[in-house]
Amino acid sequence: MSLIKQLWLATVVVMLTALGVSFVVSTLSARDYLQQELHRKNLDNANALALAMTQLPKDPTTLELLLAAQFDNSHYEFIRLVEPANQTVIMERSIDTAAIASAAPGSADAQAPAWFRALVPIRSEPAKGLISDGWTPFATLILKSDPAFAYSSLWQGTLQLLTWFVAGALLICALGSVLLRTLLRPLDRVVDQARAIGERRFISTDTPDTPEFATVVTAMNTLSNRVRTMLEEESARLEGLRQAVQHDAVSGLLNREHFLAQVAHTLESDTAPRHGALVIVRLTHLIQLNESLGRATTDALLRKLADSLKAMLPDDGAWLIGRLNGTDFAILAPALDTPDVLASTLTEQLELAVSNSLPDAYRALPVGIACYQRGDALPQLLAHADVALDRSELLPDTQPQIEHVNPATRPATDLAGWRALIAQALDTGRFHLAQFPVMNRHRELLHIETPVRMQHPTDDLELTAGDVLPWATRCGLLSRIDETVAEQALALIVKQGTGVCINLSAESMCHAPTISRIAELLSAQPAAAQQLWIDLPEGAAFRHSIEFRALCRRLKPLGCHIGLEHVSQQVCRIGELHDVGLDYLKISAAVIRGIDQNPGNQTFLRGLATIAHTMGMQVIAEGVTTHTEAEQLDALGFDGLTGPGIRN
Repeated sequence: MSLIKQLWLATVVVMLTALGVSFVVSTLSARDYLQQELHRKNLDNANALALAMTQLPKDPTTLELLLAAQFDNSHYEFIRLVEPANQTVIMERSIDTAAIASAAPGSADAQAPAWFRALVPIRSEPAKGLISDGWTPFATLILKSDPAFAYSSLWQGTLQLLTWFVAGALLICALGSVLLRTLLRPLDRVVDQARAIGERRFISTDTPDTPEFATVVTAMNTLSNRVRTMLEEESARLEGLRQAVQHDAVSGLLNREHFLAQVAHTLESDTAPRHGALVIVRLTHLIQLNESLGRATTDALLRKLADSLKAMLPDDGAWLIGRLNGTDFAILAPALDTPDVLASTLTEQLELAVSNSLPDAYRALPVGIACYQRGDALPQLLAHADVALDRSELLPDTQPQIEHVNPATRPATDLAGWRALIAQALDTGRFHLAQFPVMNRHRELLHIETPVRMQHPTDDLELTAGDVLPWATRCGLLSRIDETVAEQALALIVKQGTGVCINLSAESMCHAPTISRIAELLSAQPAAAQQLWIDLPEGAAFRHSIEFRALCRRLKPLGCHIGLEHVSQQVCRIGELHDVGLDYLKISAAVIRGIDQNPGNQTFLRGLATIAHTMGMQVIAEGVTTHTEAEQLDALGFDGLTGPGIRN
């Protein structure tokens, strides 16, 4: 039995006991009072009637008339004249008990039911009066009042008392309901907090005024704070490890190994933009600078140059910057359409960075730009970037040079063309879902990843998410695509009966009407909603934390699973999500690549898996390519795997 029901039961028992005792005491007190009044009436009437008979002639007729008149005008059970010497009855009048039993329902005799008379009997003691004839005793008068009207009065009073007691009980119940709801409101918060902690969401709540609840809430808040502190400390330690493994110690940029892994993943991923550019900037004469300026000054110059390059990166985090070696810095710019504009901007930015820091002889900063298409090989891209860099270095003014690896035609070349193309595909139902398995550590199906594909309206060309979504964002059509994907995913769940994972864009996450429509879809199909997995970009969860939390509050109660994809750069902030209740993390393929041969990343991922499991999240690896990588990830504690090596 729940605590609320127990409290209600205790309240009702106490209330009924109190009212019942009060009712019984009041009824018995009223009965005792009526008995006393009846006895007093009997005494008064007996004395008065005896005095009247003493003053009258003692002939039988006169006495009989007086006795009959007194009996008929008052309410007596009997009036009796008794011989004083031998107690012989001289004369008697009494009521007919049979008449009482057959009295009309409206009469006084019938108002008190028989069971009430038996339950609360009223004893009317007879009274005596002495009748004299001169100085000689003539007879003893004995009379007893009829208790019927006393029963009637007691019955009516009892009914009124019961009515007031019932009204009082109802009022007490109403007030008790309000009071219990007020008193138990802190208990609801305690239950919510306990449930959240059970779901690995370590939230804190305000301490209630009730001492018993306050003790429990304080203990759970202490637990939440300790776990939060532990997660923050572990996240900071893990971030330090990530920086050491993936970043250059001097400039703070990505090191060569991790940067090239990111480039390789971008070239291979269907979800990455179809095209982009790789930029290499070379700081010439580094050895001479070290000799003339000193190591500390040169390191400061390298950091300044790195900061100037980072200032060019867009806010969405799509571009990456790294240091390939001592002299070469690189920028990966996916979805870049205007490499010449980037070259001009880069020239101005570099000039500002080194104008006051380098001697005139060392200010030459060659720039090589290689434009790529998805599917290009990494060595081929690097070779073209080196060719462009060498050409720039040979020019007197080291102007940036641009190389195209494999120029390709595009389905559309401008914003208007893409808007018409995507809108037509949406209207004609040419968007569909590809299917790629995600397996658990036992190599059983965990769910199916379903990146979106668009069939070209006029030919058989199939465009990937990386081809379409950047343009859909610019055209304002991304929300329509995400809604279409959600509808198709739920239909696929109903058809196949397996878990399905979709990607939800940051733009849709921040668009309340889109989230409302997705919530309506999930509410309409609650069984399918239980098997829907929703991937959100890692960066979006932190750049738009308010909208992200609002999405989780709206969709998670509907039963779907929510997690982050491409996790790698924001590990230090994972602890901030302790109270969100995420279900899983998908670790970026750039970190997973070659994990079986990278001890530094192994340590990093083992720590990340530990933190995620502490927060109740599964950890899934993206982009697994080999069996040895899969075995290593199993040893690191990963819960799921996906990628070419798993699909094959």
